[in-house]
Amino acid sequence: MIHAFVPGTPVPQGSVDVYRGRVVSVKAPLREWRTKIRASTMARHDGPPMDGPLNVSLVFQLAPPKKPRWWAPAVKPDLDKLIRAVLDSLSTTKNRKTKAVIKGVITDDARIIHITAAKTYHGNPGVLITITHAGETQ
Repeated sequence: MIHAFVPGTPVPQGSVDVYRGRVVSVKAPLREWRTKIRASTMARHDGPPMDGPLNVSLVFQLAPPKKPRWWAPAVKPDLDKLIRAVLDSLSTTKNRKTKAVIKGVITDDARIIHITAAKTYHGNPGVLITITHAGETQ
């Protein structure tokens, strides 16, 4: 099991843009956010990446606006794009340029069979991540 809190403003990951047949690079805030997620989760996990059926729970804590429209953050950023940024950060990948393997805490986000995610207002922004093997009790 991995249980980690990553402080900072959650950054969504949008769709991949292609310009003249090339994938446009990831923006700096997203790159920094993904690096923080990877570092925080790797610090809580030693050993090989988790493999097999996995459950993931994500709670995104967003800084409340001065005058919120609703009691809950039913506003941008979209929950699915926040989830995408975290899951891509957790997975083991290859650097497109150097071909080096970038180790993650899970082998592939395709291993995730169940996701629970929520957005909430909180004075301490960040994301709370819990990863368990399917069938494992928390």
